[in-house]
Amino acid sequence: MIKTRNRRWARVLGATGAAGALLVATAAAADASWFSAYVGASGVNVRDCYHPSVHLPPSTSCTYQTNLGSGTPVHIVCQRSGQNISGDPVWDYITYSGGEGFAADYYINTGYASWIPGIDICT
Repeated sequence: MIKTRNRRWARVLGATGAAGALLVATAAAADASWFSAYVGASGVNVRDCYHPSVHLPPSTSCTYQTNLGSGTPVHIVCQRSGQNISGDPVWDYITYSGGEGFAADYYINTGYASWIPGIDICT
């Protein structure tokens, strides 16, 4: 009886440990790509390039969602090449209080000229 109980606990702990490790690994992977930044002095238009059913390269032709004012904090989730804006072809997929979408990297203060090291490429 004791050996059976110990084996059961070993299975439960093993399964719990594996699930916990997966959760930690998943959370770490998701957090690794986020980068805090803020909108530059002129504000930025946020665009939806994923709907209705195609993934368009980010551009000013994508559906307008909103304008974020100067200083608005954002999280950059991933980056993708798109329409060149003033010499910068990078677009940031951002989340902000109230939504998410693509914004031209040119208008986002990241501390980098364009591509941010360690940030995922949007697919």
